[in-house]
Amino acid sequence: MSHRVTDRVLEEIRARTDIVGLINARVPLKRMGATFKACCPFHKEKTPSFHVNPARQTYHCFGCGAHGDVFKFLMTQDGLGFMDAVRTLAGRAGVELAVETDYAAEERNRLLAIHAEAAAFYRRCLLQTADAAAARDYLASRKLADDIAERFGIGYAPRAANALVRWGAKHEFSPETLVSAGLLAPPNNPERPDDYYDRFRGRLMFPICDVQGRVVAFSGRVLDPKSHPAKYVNSPETPIFVKSRVLYALDKARGSIVKSPRREALVCEGQIDVIRCHSAGFDTAVASQGTAFTKEHVELLRKYADSALLIFDGDAAGRKAALRTGALFLETGIPVRVASLLPGDDPDSLLRDKGADAFRAALDAAVSLTAFQIRVLREEERDPEAIDAVSRISRAVFETLATCPQAVLRSHLLQEAAGLLHLPANALESDLESLRQKLASRPLPAPRAEAAPHRPTTPATPSATSSRAPAIPAAPAVELQFCELLIHHGEEPQIAELADNFVPAELLVHADTRAIYEAWLQARHAMQQHLEDHGTASAKKLLDRLVRSDSKMTHAREATTAEAADELIARLWTMRLEEERRQATDERRRLVITQLLTVLKQPKDRQTLHEALATEAARLGHQPSPTLTPAPEASGDSSPDAPF
Repeated sequence: MSHRVTDRVLEEIRARTDIVGLINARVPLKRMGATFKACCPFHKEKTPSFHVNPARQTYHCFGCGAHGDVFKFLMTQDGLGFMDAVRTLAGRAGVELAVETDYAAEERNRLLAIHAEAAAFYRRCLLQTADAAAARDYLASRKLADDIAERFGIGYAPRAANALVRWGAKHEFSPETLVSAGLLAPPNNPERPDDYYDRFRGRLMFPICDVQGRVVAFSGRVLDPKSHPAKYVNSPETPIFVKSRVLYALDKARGSIVKSPRREALVCEGQIDVIRCHSAGFDTAVASQGTAFTKEHVELLRKYADSALLIFDGDAAGRKAALRTGALFLETGIPVRVASLLPGDDPDSLLRDKGADAFRAALDAAVSLTAFQIRVLREEERDPEAIDAVSRISRAVFETLATCPQAVLRSHLLQEAAGLLHLPANALESDLESLRQKLASRPLPAPRAEAAPHRPTTPATPSATSSRAPAIPAAPAVELQFCELLIHHGEEPQIAELADNFVPAELLVHADTRAIYEAWLQARHAMQQHLEDHGTASAKKLLDRLVRSDSKMTHAREATTAEAADELIARLWTMRLEEERRQATDERRRLVITQLLTVLKQPKDRQTLHEALATEAARLGHQPSPTLTPAPEASGDSSPDAPF
């Protein structure tokens, strides 16, 4: 039995702690409307991307992805454990720490102790017993050196009957306790109540650890495939082991993932693949444990990784698994790449037979999930250039991208798909947004993606249909992305200058996005307050959604914010000019528009693009807004780096 702080006390500490004051004492914050901003204390940056929201009592960095509350900030900034952070903040806030009894703690600690002892036992059996000769020979045949086997705690479960029962008795672990730990199977014959069966007998043993490095389960590999149809047997779920909350080797990989330049995790299918990667120096590798990758696995990994690189087996099953797993990452807004292997290859065999250079070349050649999906689907078509094949492939791409919440990442992948399929990007964008609106309008959870475009939305009741107001058209994706860019990066001088010079408000056709942009033009550093005072309810709701969006714009696109702004502004003008060309009766004007669209879609350089934008903006009578400078604060700070 142990004790823990109650949720009520934790909430009281949060409520009494001013997160702005706490962080401002360490990192000088500047107000930006209803939020505060600074350079991130957790990574080096020149442009502030660290936001503090006092209403939600949270912080978030759009550069490195750091996110949390007052407890997480102290833990990360000062290297404190959770309880130390709780005690520190409770003392500051004057909150008495009331605790409650955690009756399950004793059971968890007992199971952890059993697994730690069992891992050591299996390890000794591998090294010292004659029974383990076949296991040692297997490791030698797979070229797994002793040091890597030691690092991963690889062991062997003896074949002798009751070996584990006898071991348990020596350590005062009853058979019933070993059953609850998942190491023994209970008797299935009522007439033989003591006939326990070792779940892993005769198998090569791989300890499974939680993120703290504690053994919580095992995976046993059969050495003689003829002896048992199941190649691997895994521990059942227990109070300390839930498959969807454990990634193999994450305890060893997480530090390397966080320190890697791209914070990119290498995701494999199997344990041997992961072990081989780590032994060859690719120490950001992880794998799911005894199950396919799930959303829970993605959420667990995103605590340490900003992106993922999948390297699965080169056969059809591996390609299918890569597409399904990659879609889960995109659904969570995490950029993902896929490395291709030849049929018959897997990460283990490639590293073992061809070496680290060949493996690194495969990683370097990895492509986006969209490019990988198109390549795989084209290979399955008899004539990939036929219109019906292109239609099937593009529909599959839409279904993959439809659930991606990051607008810029989604748009970037769609642009790439357009190039690979030789189709106009605006046509694909229109079809994708149509699918997204259908999915969003469903009153029940969406059915499988492949059926979504063909099923009409069914109202819950006839009366609901008769009273439902007409649906308001959604804002174009490019307008949402442009507003999102201004919200998160609009204080950067380059971004402000581009918007001032080239974006008249009338360029945004949707009422809510135009209202947000006009609020930005009127009161940039206090745009939220301006919109609160003057905007419509729908515009306020949209602004709140965009402010809270977890955008990783430049990382997802591997572009600067200025480059992102150039692209979005060009797309805004493209949308307007294409509509004007459709309605134009003057052939000369149609020709001019066609030439402009060519420049906007494929500019030779930034200067050419900006000249074309300036020409059109001037034609509409647009005059750049005067640069707005916030009023000096009470301190009299008028440093040149203050926003605007």
